[in-house]
Amino acid sequence: MDLVQLRYFVRVAQLKSFTKASVALHIAQPALTRQVLLLEDELGVQLLFRHSRGVEPTEAGMRLLSGAEAIFRLVREVRANVIASSTTVAGTLRIGFPPSLGGFVIGTVAAAFQKMYPQATFDLYEGLSNELRDRLLADRLDLAVLAGGANPLLVSTHLCDEEFWVMMPRRRKSRHALRTYSVKELAGLPLIQPGRAQLARQHIESEAARLGVALNVTVETDAFQVIKDLVRRGVGAHISPYSGIGADIKRGDFDGGPVKGLFLSRYLVRRIDRPISLGITKFQEILVDTLRDLGASDRAIRLPA
Repeated sequence: MDLVQLRYFVRVAQLKSFTKASVALHIAQPALTRQVLLLEDELGVQLLFRHSRGVEPTEAGMRLLSGAEAIFRLVREVRANVIASSTTVAGTLRIGFPPSLGGFVIGTVAAAFQKMYPQATFDLYEGLSNELRDRLLADRLDLAVLAGGANPLLVSTHLCDEEFWVMMPRRRKSRHALRTYSVKELAGLPLIQPGRAQLARQHIESEAARLGVALNVTVETDAFQVIKDLVRRGVGAHISPYSGIGADIKRGDFDGGPVKGLFLSRYLVRRIDRPISLGITKFQEILVDTLRDLGASDRAIRLPA
């Protein structure tokens, strides 16, 4: 039994399919099947129950799956410890970020980082805060930018506070000008917002409820480009962190502006039981410096003192 065989078995057991596992592992299915059969022969037990829809781990298979996952967690931890002790920035950085920050700052930071540290590579993942938190806890990300939500297994560092802005359909006959909105003004607007699981939406609705304001969400979708298209067509308005919509509004594609006194706090988050590598440290430094430069010219992003 070796790590390669274990890795193959774990993927088959997780996906419950030799076909899906062979695609995920980039290995021919007959070769994958043979390695799992060799593992069963070596251990003298049936690890997988085959049926018409795929496979299911047997009781012995579940025990091996649990143990193998623990082994791979230990391997990743040893690897992280070695990388963390290195004075050379190398290896793969697994970074998660929300959609609004993707086009706003992440590309700039990643490009600057790779120019300085060409031996390092990136695995960049875009998702909502709840999804990013789950990936951190599953050890599928090294670092993520999240909007709050404490967890005892994660350590957070305050990154910045970002204004919420409201995006309105462009009134073609009017002169484009930014304006500031109050939370109470938002009550009468039909809103196009992400689902209730999104932390930014929860924060908006919590603040509105505190002020006795009931928001009117008429369309829910997590597809950001769909939201913009619906606003452009006059279906409703959208409230979002500045990083996602500020440039569109300033360019004159939409009307809108900041919501007075409404901010979203963002945090750099990682697992508390994982050492921080030199690469992650340098990435954080470049991200903070980039946001500081942006904040110097745009008060919509505010860094801690």
